[in-house]
Amino acid sequence: MNIHHIAITVKDSEKSAKFYAENFGFKEVLRYKRPEWDGGAIVLMLGGLRLEIFQFESSTPRQDDLSNLKVMGIKHIGIGVEDARAVYKQLKAKGLDIDEPAEGVSSAWFCFLRDPDGLPIEIYQPK
Repeated sequence: MNIHHIAITVKDSEKSAKFYAENFGFKEVLRYKRPEWDGGAIVLMLGGLRLEIFQFESSTPRQDDLSNLKVMGIKHIGIGVEDARAVYKQLKAKGLDIDEPAEGVSSAWFCFLRDPDGLPIEIYQPK
């Protein structure tokens, strides 16, 4: 078994797909709509990770605090990198609001930023 994909719902799927492509190297592999939906999806791939980005006219904002690990649910998307400090510098140079890298317990280095809808992304450098 393996994890096949992660799905997120966003305000603007075009903006989000561009964000993930330009900053992390995701490639678009599919777009689709279903007749019973008031929206659609853009599917991106990065290595073996499939990211499904949904947008609906009737979306409702998330109510919980994604940074509070005590609130149940998915907390962030972790993107593995070889050098978290180098990726931090690249993303910071693009004008993204990103936390400075910190030494981790389960990682060598990590840092966080948020996508256009405020969903947390962790840049993760394994030990």
